[in-house]
Amino acid sequence: MKQVLALFILLFLSFNTFSQVTFEPGYIIDNSGQKTICLIKNNDWENNPESFDYKINEAATVLEGNVYNIAEFSIDNGKKYLRQKLEIDRSKSLVKRLSKNKNPEFITETLFLEQLLEGDANLFYYEDSNLIRFFYNINNSPTEQLVYKKYLTPDNRIGENTDFKKQLWDELKCDNLSLDDVKTTDYKKSELIEFFTLYNQCKNPAYVNTTASKINNRKVFNLGLRAGLNSASMDFKSPQSSTNFNLDNSSSLRFGIELEATLPFNRNKWSIFIQPMYQSFEGEAQLEFQNVFVDYKSIETSIGVRHYFFLNPDSKIFINSAFQIDSALDSYIDFETSSDFEIAPRTSFSFGLGFAHKNASIKLNYNPRRALLSNYAAISSDYKVLSLVFGYNFL
Repeated sequence: MKQVLALFILLFLSFNTFSQVTFEPGYIIDNSGQKTICLIKNNDWENNPESFDYKINEAATVLEGNVYNIAEFSIDNGKKYLRQKLEIDRSKSLVKRLSKNKNPEFITETLFLEQLLEGDANLFYYEDSNLIRFFYNINNSPTEQLVYKKYLTPDNRIGENTDFKKQLWDELKCDNLSLDDVKTTDYKKSELIEFFTLYNQCKNPAYVNTTASKINNRKVFNLGLRAGLNSASMDFKSPQSSTNFNLDNSSSLRFGIELEATLPFNRNKWSIFIQPMYQSFEGEAQLEFQNVFVDYKSIETSIGVRHYFFLNPDSKIFINSAFQIDSALDSYIDFETSSDFEIAPRTSFSFGLGFAHKNASIKLNYNPRRALLSNYAAISSDYKVLSLVFGYNFL
């Protein structure tokens, strides 16, 4: 089993290195306004990028795009970034580093802003570690920051400058937006998108929020069948050494279902899942004075998180980690002449590495240790299992 764990680590590092260098279809617009269809390296930017790698085709040299030579770029069906020279307030939001100045402290920078919404009113987003700022313009006017700032009051309380609400009320007036709409809008991506969408719909009844359409149309849930093969081992240890034994490399089938929910960020690369599966283990050992039989059947419910590395639109590698709750079904360690022991497993963890193509998948899953005798103090039995699991999603 130690060799298996080492193999898992090696495969993970290899796949991780390989999968990170994927280039996806997109476009760039340079300083002259020329649009070029190209391949852009998707680095899963958590923060707004300062630069990025791209190439004209698969065989071309990798080039660097940045705020000095690129005005706009986007990966197909992904985020769009526009270069903007603007004033940004970088005041800290951590309590220990709050400014005593209520007003924004602007500095001029040239940045790539993510465009959240496009219409009569455009909404932009910028993130740098724990700094989050929203920007807007109307009918291609100069882009301005929506002002929100936490600060320390003279009596050392935390105050909030919510001037962005005044900006919304003054600049985005329309018949279908009331003062209550402004008051109830917080400095959050979802709420500002909703507010700007209402404004654009008021100005143009045919307006469609394409950002929301992408979110609503993406596939959120996957439901499928899972079946596979276990290779398992277990041991039994007690103060009475004559009853100790090991059972190695017992094979058995497993089957069940999985429900997976894709999380709404990072281009669908993260998901959470729940996977109940039936599994069993049987074995027999001949001891010095008696035989022992193991009959272990259970419903193993894995609740975990998964990360995908996309190779192309149809294929992807994934890794996952899961918390496992195991419910034994009439399971015992049966000694021929000694007392028997009821199997009652503790919770455990598992790790998986797999490959998926369209609706089909194959995964190698490893549970390094599951304690089987939670009802006994001085006696222990550990169960280890390596599983090869095949899957097919029909939803």
